[in-house]
Amino acid sequence: MNRSALAALLLAAGCLQVIDPDAASGGGENDGPTISIDTPPIELPDGGSTAEACVLTTQQAHDILSRNCAACHGGGSPGASQGQPPFDFVLDFDRLKTTRSASVPDPSDPAQGMLFIAPGAPELSRVYMRIWNREMPPEPPVGLPPIPMPTVSDMSLLDAWIATCM
Repeated sequence: MNRSALAALLLAAGCLQVIDPDAASGGGENDGPTISIDTPPIELPDGGSTAEACVLTTQQAHDILSRNCAACHGGGSPGASQGQPPFDFVLDFDRLKTTRSASVPDPSDPAQGMLFIAPGAPELSRVYMRIWNREMPPEPPVGLPPIPMPTVSDMSLLDAWIATCM
């Protein structure tokens, strides 16, 4: 991953904002605070590389999808193949990148179904858009415990993961 991709990842996660203290206190030329992404490079622990940032982000994405999606779409348990086509592979990232929706057309090519995960394009990714639109996870049937909704931070991380690490 190049430096600008890492910056995009960190910006999407809300980690890369610098506020000019003079502007915020009225001591600068501007009327209000300014935000800049011109920050020094972020050092990863033990001199890690930017590729390692994607390894960490991918692990976090796996954890989010495990916690919020795998109960119904993770395979191996009753009801774990819900969706069209039957969807029991939410943790199989390679398969997510090649599977298309049977019911929702791809916005960029309506002759095909929307990709479950479109690398580099969260807004064209069916799994991400279902989470973003708060359609997933749905309310459980009566008597079953609710599945937690992904937080805004979770959605931001998934966005950055799809945009820069897939």
